Amino acid sequence: MNWLDVIIILLIIILTIGAMILQGIAISDREYSMIGGVFVVWLVIVGFIFLVSFVRIDKKSGSTVGIITSVDKNFFGTTALYIKTTETSEEEYCIEDNNIVEIAKENIGNKIKISYGTRIGIYSTGACNDAPVDSITIVEEKYGE
Repeated sequence: MNWLDVIIILLIIILTIGAMILQGIAISDREYSMIGGVFVVWLVIVGFIFLVSFVRIDKKSGSTVGIITSVDKNFFGTTALYIKTTETSEEEYCIEDNNIVEIAKENIGNKIKISYGTRIGIYSTGACNDAPVDSITIVEEKYGE
């Protein structure tokens, strides 16, 4: 959990308290039809915020072969792995495991094969949006030299 998770959760709590206050006002004014409307609006807004912030659905899985060009630390603690797959294209992958990060750093410039699985579920905003790299296998050392 990082600071952005805390801010989003606090926003959801504030929206919930606000909805409860509005429902209390509606009950005291005997506007019973407003209670359902406030609940539906609250449910839609909080559901949207929760889905956009925490739910990840990435069903693609597989592997890629290429040359590691860079390993960079991201803002929220994950690591970006850049792999040159052809002469003109470079792809970005995400790593969460520190052991795999060290393997990637040691093999910059080497031809490797990475594999990644699926990512479906509720994750922190500090986790990878796409499926993280599961393993790195060295195909050819010092490629191009």
